[in-house]
Amino acid sequence: MLNIELKFRAFNKKTKKLYRSGALSFSTERHSFMIYTDKDMTGVKDDDVEIMQYTGQKDKNNKEIYQRDIILIDGEKGIIVWDNNRGGWAYTDVARTIKMTPFGRSEANRCEVLGNEFENPELLKP
Repeated sequence: MLNIELKFRAFNKKTKKLYRSGALSFSTERHSFMIYTDKDMTGVKDDDVEIMQYTGQKDKNNKEIYQRDIILIDGEKGIIVWDNNRGGWAYTDVARTIKMTPFGRSEANRCEVLGNEFENPELLKP
């Protein structure tokens, strides 16, 4: 049986900070996520954050790889995305113009996380 760790992180668009996200709950009365932080998150709305899921993979430097991370793979920059057509993780070029390539353990082992599209938007330039 495959054991995949289900983790999330959240980027707060107002504070421009990245937080590890706790358990997700889907309620109309509360936020759809909880953030582990020592900061008061009162008043944070769902639209204020971008949630990114852990892919279950680590790069060649043993760094966790999350959705919307920007990676360097085979000398090219790519971005980690979910491919609805295949029902799995994939990567594409940072301009998102080339078809998606499946992303699994062999790709993770030869890539390096450079940053993510929220904290490092300058990496989105080809």
